[in-house]
Amino acid sequence: MSNNDDIFTIGVPAYWETLVPPLQYTLVGDGVIEHQFEPLIRTGEKGIAEPLAAASWEYGADQKVLRFRIDTSRRFSDGSYLRAGDFKRSWEDGLKMDPNSSNSSLADGLGGISGFSEFAKKGTLDGVRVTGEDTLELRFDRPVRLVLEHLSGGRFSAYKMSEGRSIGTGPYVISERDRVLTLTPNPYHPVAPKLKKVKVVVTQPSDALEALRSGKIDAFLFAETAKLPDCGDERLAPVKCADGQEGLHVFVGLNGMKGRLFSDPKHRSAFQALILRNIALAEAAFNARGFIRDSQSFLKFQSGRIPDQEAREIIDAGSEHIERLVAATRTTPLYLTPTPGWKWFADLLQSNGIRLDERSGSELSDEKYWEMYYKTFAPDLVVMGASVSDGDPDGLYHLLGRKGAIFSPMLERKDTCDGMEEGHNLLDLSRLPAHYQGVSRNILREVPYVHLGYYYRRIAYNSERLSVNEPMISRNNLNILALEPR
Repeated sequence: MSNNDDIFTIGVPAYWETLVPPLQYTLVGDGVIEHQFEPLIRTGEKGIAEPLAAASWEYGADQKVLRFRIDTSRRFSDGSYLRAGDFKRSWEDGLKMDPNSSNSSLADGLGGISGFSEFAKKGTLDGVRVTGEDTLELRFDRPVRLVLEHLSGGRFSAYKMSEGRSIGTGPYVISERDRVLTLTPNPYHPVAPKLKKVKVVVTQPSDALEALRSGKIDAFLFAETAKLPDCGDERLAPVKCADGQEGLHVFVGLNGMKGRLFSDPKHRSAFQALILRNIALAEAAFNARGFIRDSQSFLKFQSGRIPDQEAREIIDAGSEHIERLVAATRTTPLYLTPTPGWKWFADLLQSNGIRLDERSGSELSDEKYWEMYYKTFAPDLVVMGASVSDGDPDGLYHLLGRKGAIFSPMLERKDTCDGMEEGHNLLDLSRLPAHYQGVSRNILREVPYVHLGYYYRRIAYNSERLSVNEPMISRNNLNILALEPR
C-alpha cells in the first residue's frame, strides 16, 4: 500500500526537449507539458471539445469570430489569477521565438487569424483581442472549421515566466535537473492529482520491461514504442498494460526535395510498393506493440478513406519501377536515419538490393534527429510517428499542412499539400468525404511517406504500485493523471 511520501517514477521513451509551450514540437514533449500547462479547451474522453482554461466559447454568425470566456478563477502556480491577456501574450511571445521545428509550433492553429502574415513586422496579432479580463476574441480572415482542435494542444497554453522558468495553471509544477523532471502538485489547481510526488525519466523502449520489473520505474508512457509481448499476461506480472485507441501513425518519410533521389516520383512509388508488399515484416517486428497494418492515412471511420482495393491498385502501380530504384541506389545510396527497433527495415532494403549510405548505421541523439528533420534535411529516409487526430481529417494538417506544427519541407508534395490547405478551410461538412478522398489518393500517388499502420495508445505500469483509471485512456489522453496509487 502506498502512502503520501511515495515517489513514483514514470518513464518516457525520449527526451522532451523543452518545457516552454510554444516551442514544443515532439510527441513526448506534448505528453509532458500538458501536466503543467492548460490550453483553452481539451479533447475529452469521447473526442469532444471540453472546457479547460476557457469556461465557454461561441462563434460569431459569420464563423469568422470565435469568442472565449476565460475561467478567471484558475491560478498559476505562483498564485496569480489567469486572465484573457495571458493567452494573447503567450502566443505573441511564442511567435517571436526561434522555433525548433520548420514552422512555429503555433502556426497551424493561429495561421488563419487576421494579421498573422504581418506579425513579424508589427509584433502583435491584430486578430487576437482582449476585450476584458475574461474575454478573448479571435478574428479570422475566413471562416474556420477545426480551429478548436488545434487550440486544444498544449503548445497553445497560457504560461508566464517565474524565477527563470515557465509556469502554468495545470495540476503540477514541473522542474528539471540533469534531464530528470520532478512534478509536484500546483497548490492552486482545483483538482489535486492522485500522485503527489512524481519523477519523469527517459527510459529506452528496449529497457522498459526490465525497468518496470526491477522497480526502476513504476509506469511507462507511450508504451506502444516498447516491445511488451502479451502485456497483461500473468507471465509479465506485475507489469500490466492499458490500451487506448489508434494513437500514432507509423510511417517512413521520403525526402523529395529538389536534387534528391526521391525527387523522382517513380522512385517514390517504387519504394512504396516494395515496402508495402513486405508489410508482414513490420507486423512481425511490432506485434508486441499494439500495431495494426494500414497503408491509408485516414482511419476507417474518417472522411477521406478510400476502398482498400483502390489503395492497393495505386500502391501496386509502383512495382514496375522497383528495378529502376534499385539501380539508382547503386550510385546514390540512401541515408536512412537509424532508429531502435527498425533493424528489420534496413535488412529489408538491403536484401532487395537497395544500397544504404554508410551514415545509416550511426547512432543519432534525439536532438540531432529533429535537427535533420526540421532544419538540415540530410536524410533520404526518416522513420517516425505522428499523433492520430480524432474524427475530422484536418487533424492530419499538423503533418502535411504547409503551416503544420510538425511539417518538414522534406515531405512537401504539391497536390497533397494543396489539398490539405483547401480542406483546412472547408465549412460544408458534406464536401469533406469527396475532398479528402482526393487527398488520400494524392498521398498514395505522391508518397510524402509510406504509411505502415498505427500503434494503439498504451500505458504500462507496475500493478503492485499503481492502478489505471482506464476510461481516461484514449488517443488524446494518455497521461499521469490516469494513474492512481494502490
